[in-house]
Amino acid sequence: MKDPALASSSRLGGAVISDRVVASLLEELSNGRYAQADRLPAEVDLATELGVSRTVIRDALSEMERAGYVERVRGIGTVVNRAVLGLRSRLDQKLEYYPLIRSFGSYPHADGIQVMLLRAGEEMAHALALEVGDEVICIKKRILADTTPVIYSIDYLPRSLFGNRDYTRIDLTGDIFEILEQECHQQISSNVAHLKASCGDEAIRAAMRLAPGEAMLLLDEVCFNRLCKPVMRSLSYYTNFFDFSILRKLL
Repeated sequence: MKDPALASSSRLGGAVISDRVVASLLEELSNGRYAQADRLPAEVDLATELGVSRTVIRDALSEMERAGYVERVRGIGTVVNRAVLGLRSRLDQKLEYYPLIRSFGSYPHADGIQVMLLRAGEEMAHALALEVGDEVICIKKRILADTTPVIYSIDYLPRSLFGNRDYTRIDLTGDIFEILEQECHQQISSNVAHLKASCGDEAIRAAMRLAPGEAMLLLDEVCFNRLCKPVMRSLSYYTNFFDFSILRKLL
């Protein structure tokens, strides 16, 4: 039966429809008609069921295979990897704080939000392809799960992304990926991340209520748009509230 959400989006571009097909299939694999299946139906059957073209199905399955949810095996079909489907916090995928915290059964919210204008030093200028001294907007906030601090986030955005607009009149307190898309018309397509243990400075330690000697996982990322241009540097300090996984595909 045709998915109404997919049918209503038939006028949209192929990439948008493909993304929705992926979301629909992942939901069906987790909680729907394919919840017990070890393989997905053939492409032609999926296209009929979802009311989309085989090209869209093929693109969606390719994306799911890259993410490790399925493997397409010649002569066998599309095999489901149940172990990967069960992973809820993967460092090899885009991490959005609020959905991640909700997956642990907690209520996410932010406080202690600070927005300030800085000048790029050599390291920041290099990371964001700026000139030393260029303006950078810095957004700091603490993320809580219920009443427990679990993430300290520091995001750096080139001031130039906002053009001539007064950034102080823009709400910069929400999801940073949505801010980039809605306010700067920038869609993140990839990032380069460095992981390390970090104790954080005294201000961060106090905000996160860390015990003496307790360290955090620091995810230091530079995010790139579809033109492969850096548009954000993000420092995310995670407490041991989280248990992360990384999928490593051997090709």
